[in-house]
Amino acid sequence: MELLLVLLLFLALPVLPARGGSPAPAPALPPPPRRAAVRLELARVDANLTGHDLIRRAVQRSLGRPGVVAGARPGAGAGGGAVRSAADKGEAPVVAGGGEYLVKLGIGTPQHVFSAAIDTATNLVWMQCQPCVSCYRQLDPFFNPRLSSSFAVVPCTSDTCGQLDEHRCRSEDDDACQYTYKYSGNGETKGTLAIEKLAIGSDVFHGVVFGCSDSSAGGPPAQASGLAGLGRGPLSLVTQLSVRRFMYCLPPPTSATPGKLVLGPGLDAVRNVSDKVTITMSSSTRYPSYYYLNLDGLAVGDQTPRRAAARVRSAAASATTTPPDTPGGGGSANAYGMIVDVASTISFLEASLYDELAEDLEQEIRLPRATASRRLGLDLCFILPEGVGMDRVYVPTVSLSFDGRWLELERDRLFVEDGRMMCLMVGKTNGVSILGNFQQQNMHVLYNLRRGKITFAKAACESMS
Repeated sequence: MELLLVLLLFLALPVLPARGGSPAPAPALPPPPRRAAVRLELARVDANLTGHDLIRRAVQRSLGRPGVVAGARPGAGAGGGAVRSAADKGEAPVVAGGGEYLVKLGIGTPQHVFSAAIDTATNLVWMQCQPCVSCYRQLDPFFNPRLSSSFAVVPCTSDTCGQLDEHRCRSEDDDACQYTYKYSGNGETKGTLAIEKLAIGSDVFHGVVFGCSDSSAGGPPAQASGLAGLGRGPLSLVTQLSVRRFMYCLPPPTSATPGKLVLGPGLDAVRNVSDKVTITMSSSTRYPSYYYLNLDGLAVGDQTPRRAAARVRSAAASATTTPPDTPGGGGSANAYGMIVDVASTISFLEASLYDELAEDLEQEIRLPRATASRRLGLDLCFILPEGVGMDRVYVPTVSLSFDGRWLELERDRLFVEDGRMMCLMVGKTNGVSILGNFQQQNMHVLYNLRRGKITFAKAACESMS
């Protein structure tokens, strides 16, 4: 009996490691698989049109894009997640209901395929759903959430619902998050915030938050069922997918080549491009959801950046910069900032900078000034010599300075031909400036969200891998 007790006590003793060393480490878990980049084609709205008709419709949509030009009313937000900060100042930088480039997505179970307009100046991913009480006309069938087994509403009391500035509960029995997303002018979309399975290319993402809209006014063109927001806010598509880098390339408006959008790693196309500029994005509490760059000067002509910087009016010197510690302060952002906006075709400059640009172009371009183009809706036009195309006349380069980094825009990114006229694809605004997609054509535009930088690399879209 005593021998049995001794044996049991011996077995109960802990086993010490040999030679007093540490226990053997547990085998390391393999790292999570790295998701490959998602590569998508971008279709142009009105791709069935050619020449002036395509440009005219794109310009007309763009002219309603800046909120202050469109007559933004106090209390109307920008739809980019910055509703309170923009509304407090009675201005909305952009109307988030536009869109010029479409991407095919799939949603729900079974999958419902639809076209969405991509927009870097808004956050919410939303689409029109059945039953639609008051919706704009769309070409794709409406999404019916009742037919999807993966559809679920976002509770009204959730933190996700609270990320929307204007929301409410539908009823006591149904705790669904009801949202109202307001744009400048009279544009808005209303509906239920929900989560769904979203197919992007060959990849499927679960639990993506989106707006299931049953009422929309001032929305995107009929070719789009809604918007895919690519902004910097918490509900944007890139934020929800934890995308650290994304890139797009937009071909010229009349090109038959589709555009490209790449979400995720492996974006090496810009490394082999010599003509590129990398700009650090600004941190602006006034416009927190936008890709905002400090615009501190412009130059017209072939002067070197050093001489141009000394010659032109410096936006940073002439503007009143809001101190970081004041309400609505923009930190490093200045009053002449510029928003990068893929959903607007033409660019817009703050009024004083636009007037300076127009004056300099008149001095450099030795052509008679024409009246504004009624057909295209563009103000600054020049009369071409009879029988001479735009490609045969001298047009100076326009350079934009972002914190001292110069982005040069040549003739094909500045002007468009309209009969015997050539017209500048830039408009005037009383608010923040906007860099439109016409000025970004045939560029690989890379957003490095981890480092807070945007790279503009001039290269044809065909070369983008």
